[in-house]
Amino acid sequence: MSWLARLLGGSRKPEPHVPHAADVRARYTDSLMAAAGVVSVGVGQDANGEPVIVVGVSTAEEEAVALPRSIEGVPVVVQAIGTLKTQE
Repeated sequence: MSWLARLLGGSRKPEPHVPHAADVRARYTDSLMAAAGVVSVGVGQDANGEPVIVVGVSTAEEEAVALPRSIEGVPVVVQAIGTLKTQE
């Protein structure tokens, strides 16, 4: 292996395991959506680019809703996003 390949190969971050996070989200969406104030559930990334489950709640007060901090090893992030409305 060349010195350049070693240099570049050693600096690469492993790809986040997004499919696992998406699978976990799919399995738990119904139960998360059943919690009071929850308006959305999705997959996002934290500041380090690692996958997280993002739970949107309607108000900042509802950010304190008793939701798990992680599910099957995937961190859960709660964000106040307001009420979602469909377009007509």
